[in-house]
Amino acid sequence: MNVIYEKLPSRRREYIATIGVFDGIHRGHQFILKKVSKLAQRKKTPSLVVTFDISPKSFLNKNFSGCIIDLEEKKSLIKSLGIDYLWILKVHASFLKLSGEEFINYILKYVAIDELIVGDDFHFGYRGENNINCLKRLKERFRFGLTVVKRRKREGKIVSSSLIREFIREGEFGKVKKFLGRNYFLRGEVFKGLGYGQKLGFPTANIHTFDCSVPRRGAYAAIVEIGRKKYLSAVNIGLRPTIAKPKAESRKPKAVVEAHIINFHKDILGKTLKIIFLERIREERKFSSLQQLKQAIRKDIQYILSKMKL
Repeated sequence: MNVIYEKLPSRRREYIATIGVFDGIHRGHQFILKKVSKLAQRKKTPSLVVTFDISPKSFLNKNFSGCIIDLEEKKSLIKSLGIDYLWILKVHASFLKLSGEEFINYILKYVAIDELIVGDDFHFGYRGENNINCLKRLKERFRFGLTVVKRRKREGKIVSSSLIREFIREGEFGKVKKFLGRNYFLRGEVFKGLGYGQKLGFPTANIHTFDCSVPRRGAYAAIVEIGRKKYLSAVNIGLRPTIAKPKAESRKPKAVVEAHIINFHKDILGKTLKIIFLERIREERKFSSLQQLKQAIRKDIQYILSKMKL
């Protein structure tokens, strides 16, 4: 798959294309991307996905709850679905001010589209104010084919990134897997923490989560991948109320994601690892003593070792 970050060089080739944020590449996205790939193969025409380097919502909304996957994972998943070209547009303020017509005109300035395939919830242009009806009018003006795909459903609910983010937040990873099509994971770099876990006898890897969706505060069973190796792990997401000293700050403190990798003793500071979430075990709480906290962590680890498999 060819990945393009700059403007495409010419309009001499026609493409079977789709456009979207494609956060998560969930089952609905997969259906559209497979349709693009199959039609392109049948017509012997290259397939093209147009997407963005970051979610426009994350650029505009400080309260955005995070992306389901990062850009590297998005590229990998799109490639696995047989797409020939991936065009990644850079999100910035002036770009997001383009009207719907200006946005489509910008795309068609650099690529010729034989057939555009999108979901029936497709919105585009300034503040997403343009919908499928607008696109139908523009396809007549700009002369490209248009296929509108009905949104997919699972268990009577429409598959959407926003719904999957809700499942992630609540730790409903079984539902996440059904709608996403795979287990949910966070990937991030290990940074140096304050050493609380080490002092308790349960050293943890603190993870930079960047702009990804994070489950709510609590303890989780997970698998941590380091390179090609996998390890059962107890993950805590929270403010560590039993041991952390309160700070006199006006801003809301940010929850820390830390993984105790069971029976693992190597230094992985600065390494990138993947946390695959399996189950929410319990709420985060403030214990009356460090001894009670240690007992709770031991209980979490025993549960994970007895119930979870790599």
